[in-house]
Amino acid sequence: MSRDPLIQFFLPGPVYVAEGVRQAMTRPIVSHRSAEFQELYAGVTERLRRIFRTDLEADHGEVYIATGSATLVMEMALSSTVRERVLYLTCGAFSERWQAIGRSLGREGDAVAVPWGQGVDPDLVRRALRRASGKAPYEAVTLVHNETSTGVVNPVAEIARVVREESDALLLVDSVSGLGGAPFETAQWGVDLVLVGGQKGLALPPGLTFFTFSDRLAERAAAIPHRGFYTDLLRYRDKHRTVGGTITTPAIPLLYAAEHQTRRILAEGMEARWRRHGGLQRRVAAWARARGVTLAAASAVQSPTVSCLHLPRDTTAEAFHGALAERRYTVGKGYGPWKEETFRIGHMGEVGEEDLEGLLDVIDEAVSFR
Repeated sequence: MSRDPLIQFFLPGPVYVAEGVRQAMTRPIVSHRSAEFQELYAGVTERLRRIFRTDLEADHGEVYIATGSATLVMEMALSSTVRERVLYLTCGAFSERWQAIGRSLGREGDAVAVPWGQGVDPDLVRRALRRASGKAPYEAVTLVHNETSTGVVNPVAEIARVVREESDALLLVDSVSGLGGAPFETAQWGVDLVLVGGQKGLALPPGLTFFTFSDRLAERAAAIPHRGFYTDLLRYRDKHRTVGGTITTPAIPLLYAAEHQTRRILAEGMEARWRRHGGLQRRVAAWARARGVTLAAASAVQSPTVSCLHLPRDTTAEAFHGALAERRYTVGKGYGPWKEETFRIGHMGEVGEEDLEGLLDVIDEAVSFR
């Protein structure tokens, strides 16, 4: 894989975009209903199927594209499949967003909330589903695969198994900062819907969200009479099948970027990509231990794509980020209630060992560890 100059941009999204991807967006615009676009779209969505690990023979098939942020597709998922009851699994800001969207739609439901920095325990999910026995059943369970605010990766496979064993609910998963860097097996795990924003693990510019859903989810959605227009999951599926494209004019330059980057991802290989990201996480953890810096996520659930760390002792967030900015390096600030006490390293997308070592050397130079 060819290398750009050393990466100095380590936000947990949007991430660094490779030069070849940026250049791909400069191609001339074509009609989104042309044969040329249909060929582009078919190639991108077919490669995305391999990245998502879907299986046309196992109730999980095509991958669809929406021009918009991942929050749009989260709203689509709830408005298209749920009338009333949802079980929200929360462990940070973005898993809590599922619940905020649900409330805005009148889908109140219940929550299993674990402290920030912890992962969702499948046994807690099992108990919550059993407590609901005798009541109106949950129509869906929401989960974030990789919680960007805390650097926690949740055990999706185990939670999916519990949901299937204890209920008939759909499992809706946000893998915005996970898929592409953290292992994810859509069909094998039996996830009903998974969505990912292009600007994180897939290392694309912001603006596209990719998603797939199961046949059983489609059957449930067909029974919901008012799914909206832009928020109707089935409209995306039907347009995909009938015209080989999107429901409205898409961000065509971003599709050019996706064509280039999906080829790049598959050339590396998904398993190799997962190993690379896992190695980056382990390097950050080892570096932190050697300096007495603690990761905010519990050791068993530390994300391979985002590390959330407590700031060094006697260092303010303003001073820390200012010192890195002077050296032209960027990392993520803490999020929400953790804003002033943590920082986040996005070691995802195209970040390699050399890039990460450069960042860690700069932090060592800029900050005193006592």
